[in-house]
Amino acid sequence: MRMGRLTRCALAALSLAVAAGVAACSGTAHTATSPSSGNAKTIKVAFGSTYVFDTTGLTNKWWNQVAQQFEASHPGIKVQLVPIPGSYNDIVNKLSLLYRNPSTAPDVAEIPTGQIGLWASSGYLRPLNSELPSTSWWNEFPAVVQSEGTFGGKVYAVNQGENDSAIFYNKKLFAQAGISVPWTPHNWSDILAAARKIKAKLPGVIPLWFLAGSGSGANGLLQGINNFIVGTATPKIQDGNKWVVDSPGIRDSLTLLKTVVDEGLDASESQLFSPNAVTTPLALFPQGKLAIAIGSNYYPGNWTKFINAPAWPAAPQTMGVVPIPTEHGGGIASTLGGWDYAISANSGNPKAAFDLINIMENRQNSIDAANWAGWVPPNKTYWTAPAFTNFAFSQALFGQILPHATLTPSSANYSIWVQGMGNATGQIVQNPNTTVNQAINTLKSYVSNQLGPDSVETLK
Repeated sequence: MRMGRLTRCALAALSLAVAAGVAACSGTAHTATSPSSGNAKTIKVAFGSTYVFDTTGLTNKWWNQVAQQFEASHPGIKVQLVPIPGSYNDIVNKLSLLYRNPSTAPDVAEIPTGQIGLWASSGYLRPLNSELPSTSWWNEFPAVVQSEGTFGGKVYAVNQGENDSAIFYNKKLFAQAGISVPWTPHNWSDILAAARKIKAKLPGVIPLWFLAGSGSGANGLLQGINNFIVGTATPKIQDGNKWVVDSPGIRDSLTLLKTVVDEGLDASESQLFSPNAVTTPLALFPQGKLAIAIGSNYYPGNWTKFINAPAWPAAPQTMGVVPIPTEHGGGIASTLGGWDYAISANSGNPKAAFDLINIMENRQNSIDAANWAGWVPPNKTYWTAPAFTNFAFSQALFGQILPHATLTPSSANYSIWVQGMGNATGQIVQNPNTTVNQAINTLKSYVSNQLGPDSVETLK
C-alpha cells in the first residue's frame, strides 16, 4: 500500500511530538530571500514532498506545473521549490525550524490545518485580509473552510484541500444479510441495527469498523469517535482555552462505542490498535471481510488505477456511501481537516507570494490537488465539476457533506486531548468491564495531568 494512502488520513492530525514542535526546533536551513527586499526575484515555496500527495510523481507534477504557470505570468521572478521529505511530524518540525529565522522562512508554505493557530500566534504568518477580497475564489469557500485559517479576525492561511467523513458499506454483503439497499441510516440506532443483522447473518464478516485506541493518534479520532461527538447536542471538544473532557455528547459517543464492542460488532483489538488501522478498511472491503466503516473521502480514489495498484474496478458497483447521521437524526455529522497555504510574515515579496497562491487556487490546480491527494476542493463551485466528480465515485457527495463538517481544533494542546480520548476508547476495547464513567475519568485525568486542572471543562 502506497505511503500516499496514509497521507490522506493524516491531513489534520496532531501527535504528541508535534505539541513541542516549535519549541524543539533549532538550527539553520537553506538560505532564503532576504525579508527586507520588497521585490525579490525568487520566492521560496516549501511543501511536503513524500507525504501530502499520493505519490512522489504526482507531488512533483503538481508543484512543477504551478511553478511553470507562475513564472510564465511573472517574467523575471523564479519559484524555488523547497521539498520537505518525511512524515507529518517531519514536515511540521522542518517548517518550525525554517520559520524561526526570518532569513530561512519560505515565502509560501503548504501547512497542516492543525498548526495554523500556533504559527499565527508565534508571529510566523502574514495576514491575508487585504488580498482576499479581490480574488474570484475566496467567497466560494464555505464559511467553515474560511474559518479554519482565521484567528482574531485575521486570515492567516487559505485551504488547499479538505478531508471529511462518511459511512461506507458493502452493498453485496448487505444484500446477503437481507438489508435493503440503498441504505440510509437516519440515526445511530439505524447503524447499530444494520451491524447487528450483519453479525447474525454473516459470521466471519466485521460488521462495523469503529476506530478506537491511540494507535492511530489523531487520525483515529478524525475517522472515529469525533464524528459522533460532533453529531450530538453538545459537540464541543474545545471551549475557548479549555478542553471538554465530560459532556452528554462525549458520554453518548462512548456509550455507542461500548455497545459496539460489547456486542462484538467491531474489529479485533489487534486491528484497531494497529498504526495502520486508518487504512485497513481499504483492503478489507475488496476482500468481502468488512460490511460498514466510518471512513474518509479518500477511499474511492484509492480504489482507482490512477492512484493505486492493484485497483478495485468493482468498487463503484459494490460500495455505498452515505453521510453520518446525527445522534437522533435530522442532520449530518463529520469531522474536517486539511492542508493550507500560508505566506511568511518575513516574505521578501508578499505580492508575488499571494499571486502564486492565486494560481494554486485556480480551477485546474485545485481539482488536480484534490484528486491527487484525496481531498475535497475548498471551492464549492468545483464540487460538481466533471474533472472532480468523474475521478472516483461519490466525489460530489463529500462536497455536499463538507459545509456540515466540524473543524479539527487548531492547537498544539489538541494532541493531549487526542491521547486522552485514545486512552479512554482503548480502555473500552481492552476491558469489557470498563464503564463509561471510568472512560471519562481516564480522559479527564490524562488531560488534567498534562495541562493542569484549570485546562479542562465539563459541559452539562
